[in-house]
Amino acid sequence: MDRQHLGRRRFGLGNARLTAPLVLLALAACQTTVAPTPAPPAPRGLESAAGQPFRSAPRSGWAVTIHKPGSGRTYCQAARAAEESDGGLGMVFRTASAESGFTLTGVTAATPGERYELTASFDQGAKLMLGARGLPGGGLYVSVPTKTYLEELAPFARGKRVTFRSATLGDLGSLALSGSSWAINASDECRILHADP
Repeated sequence: MDRQHLGRRRFGLGNARLTAPLVLLALAACQTTVAPTPAPPAPRGLESAAGQPFRSAPRSGWAVTIHKPGSGRTYCQAARAAEESDGGLGMVFRTASAESGFTLTGVTAATPGERYELTASFDQGAKLMLGARGLPGGGLYVSVPTKTYLEELAPFARGKRVTFRSATLGDLGSLALSGSSWAINASDECRILHADP
């Protein structure tokens, strides 16, 4: 082979050595990257607003109040006038036009937005399985359709004491249910008069 052919081969091979990294660099620059998935939205709590009394004075240890938040979705809630719970657990009944239920306060181990299965064991032997979700700031919210609010909460109205347990969170504590029958009915009456369209 003569020198000219050798020179061309070397130049051609050298060209390939030089072009290969440039091609790889260009390909890398053209590749589209997948954007990281956005973080899920923060779990929302229950809407809140300052309340005004539904009845002039607490009755049976419970106070019922009417709340009108900025969204315009009025709700009523019944809470103990003075906390009478064991182990820091508290209960607040809440009624609104579409969804009602109750909040268990003092459950600090609950993760906001997480779903939990609860067992409510009553002093008369009845057990009730409930679904709840964690709230920001601690607590669990158990929702029930407003149409069946009175029926679904009847065991709370009849019982004298309830103990809550979760497979995930363990024993949550016990609550005395004295006056809860009045609180459940009064909060529903408040809803009918003030929260239903």
